[in-house]
Amino acid sequence: MTLKNIIRSKFFSHIGVYFAGLIGMVFIIILVLHEGAGGVMGCLEVAGWGLLWLVPFHLLPIGLDATGWHRLLRDERRATLPFLVWIAGIRESINGLLPVARIGGELAGIRLLFRRGIPGDIAGASIMVEVTLNLVSQFMFALMGLGIMVHYVGKSSIIIPMLLGCLIAFPGLVIFILLQRQWGFFQLLKRLIKAVLGNQNPLKGFVDPACLDDRIHDMYRCHSSLGITLFWQMAGLFMGAAEVWLTFYLLGEPIKPWMAMLLESLGQVLRSASFVMPAGLGIQEGGFVFLGSAIGIGPNIALAFSFARRFRELAFGIPFLLSWQSAEGHHLHRNWRNSSKKIGSPSKKEGA
Repeated sequence: MTLKNIIRSKFFSHIGVYFAGLIGMVFIIILVLHEGAGGVMGCLEVAGWGLLWLVPFHLLPIGLDATGWHRLLRDERRATLPFLVWIAGIRESINGLLPVARIGGELAGIRLLFRRGIPGDIAGASIMVEVTLNLVSQFMFALMGLGIMVHYVGKSSIIIPMLLGCLIAFPGLVIFILLQRQWGFFQLLKRLIKAVLGNQNPLKGFVDPACLDDRIHDMYRCHSSLGITLFWQMAGLFMGAAEVWLTFYLLGEPIKPWMAMLLESLGQVLRSASFVMPAGLGIQEGGFVFLGSAIGIGPNIALAFSFARRFRELAFGIPFLLSWQSAEGHHLHRNWRNSSKKIGSPSKKEGA
């Protein structure tokens, strides 16, 4: 596979992502027109500027997630909790708002940790293990949502597809964990890339895959840290359910706590499953309308909730993206200044 073909494939992949986003936007517009724009806007007008409360509130689930991540990096003094909360906000904002297939945030996180002075293998291993535990916690939370659906709703037409989805996802999750713990995920990835691309290896120059796999194995051996991290991630998901309840309260349509749990648990699944769609456009809205109708929430209210969630994503995510770009710009300027000093130093010596 030549470099030209690689560039061409990346170009068409970007076109495909933006085309998918356009389809999602069209689907959202159709949903709003079908369910009545007046009813949706009426709910949003009730909340008004009160929706701004969702922005600081979202720091709570982010902070709980970062607390679990902090446990994995407990031996790195420079990885302070406020710094990890900042990176966690950047990771979520990149994955949620940019067309990066939900992996760009993790790469940015590794880069920011490395610049902080944390070794690249430890930074990469901590994010890899944290993401894996996040998948485990989301799977457990989805099972709770399924249990709530069985207990309170009991519609087999909805429960059976959800149950099949969990059964399909479980083997993939187990294999993903085994790849890291037993077989060396990044060494296998290096061999796969070499077989496909030959000498054009994009991993070349980064952390040694064998060293990265060793750090991942070390983290998996500390069962207490894994358990504590998983606990904080589950706490973050429950706080996310509280955010759902608060959103409906601000919209003037308070719901029961079990409804908030159900919407958050299955909403997480929808967002993860729609990674090919930028910000899950269309899929999230359609999913909330579908789930809302199953538990007695009107389509216009479900759409208003989805738009309020979009508002929070933008109001929360854009400042984090700007701070990330500011940090990147400062880093580039500092490197340029240092390189200019190195270039200018010989002439000074010659003049002396």
